[in-house]
Amino acid sequence: MLERTFLALLAVVLLAAPLKAKDCPVETRVEGTLEAKEEAIRSAPSCKEAFAIMDACSYGAGGDTGLGEALRERCEPEFMPKLSKAQRKDYDRGIRRCNNKYRNESGTMYRSFEAFCRAQLTVRMAGKFAKPKR
Repeated sequence: MLERTFLALLAVVLLAAPLKAKDCPVETRVEGTLEAKEEAIRSAPSCKEAFAIMDACSYGAGGDTGLGEALRERCEPEFMPKLSKAQRKDYDRGIRRCNNKYRNESGTMYRSFEAFCRAQLTVRMAGKFAKPKR
C-alpha cells in the first residue's frame, strides 16, 4: 500500500513538473519587439512553425492578440480559398466561439486565451486543407 502511494505521488510530481519551453527566436531586447515577433510569425515557412513561434514568444497577456492576428494573416491564405460556404461559416463560427469563450472574464490573460483559441483553430484548418507535400 505504501509503495502504491509513493508511486502515485511520484507520478503526480513528474507530471506536474513544467516542461522546458522553447526559446523565442526573436531578440527581446530590441525596440519594437512585438512588431518583430509578428513579422517572424508572418514569415514562418509553415503554419505549424508560425504557431510554434507564437507559442514561444507569447506574453500570456493581451499582446498575444497581435501575435494571433499575425498567425491568421500567415495561415488563412493556405486554406480560405479552398473552403466551401458551409466550411467558411463553420470556421467563422469557431472564431466567434473563441471570441466569446472568456468574454465575461476581465484581465489580459483571458485575451491571450482567446487569441490562442483562434490560432489553434486556424492551424487545424490549415492542416486539414494544406496542399499535399511532394
